[in-house]
Amino acid sequence: MKENKYIVAGYSFTEAYDYKEAKREEETVQYIKANTDLNDLTKVIKLYQKLTARKMLKTVVGFEFLKELQNRIRKEEIVSEDNIPPIPVERKEKEIKVYSGELDHEREKKHEAVLADYKVKLRNSWIVCGFLAVIIIAMLFISAFSDKGVFTDYENQVLDKYSAWEEELNAREAKLDALEADLNKKP
Repeated sequence: MKENKYIVAGYSFTEAYDYKEAKREEETVQYIKANTDLNDLTKVIKLYQKLTARKMLKTVVGFEFLKELQNRIRKEEIVSEDNIPPIPVERKEKEIKVYSGELDHEREKKHEAVLADYKVKLRNSWIVCGFLAVIIIAMLFISAFSDKGVFTDYENQVLDKYSAWEEELNAREAKLDALEADLNKKP
């Protein structure tokens, strides 16, 4: 049979966190028993009321001590049954992370660091993508609503150059036609 190392006051715990809490409460109960006169019923009543009001004891070890105090108060019948506050048992709502060793705790820290790093990288990539999308939209907007393209000036220069050549060629052709007509008239 596997030996369980999480045993406190006859209770066996499966989780290290619960074991540590029960161990702490056992020490608290031992301290209270050593430093309080539990034979004085008024002190017992005040102690019970303080412990239940502050909800200091939360494990079975603490509940067992509270139950002892409650039974003692009931047995003496000094306080009516309605005036004895019940033992508060709270449900654990948030998940408590339990580490079986220091190695698991270190792995969790590394995992959280890597996760935080990836979150930063993801945020930065979204910023870069947004910036590039804005640039592309601006370029499309400029190209759609601009009457001049990027090469319009160059195109106009080339057209002017060729039109000047065309006029020069037409003028030369007209001179050649005139010379040819003169040559044809002289026989």
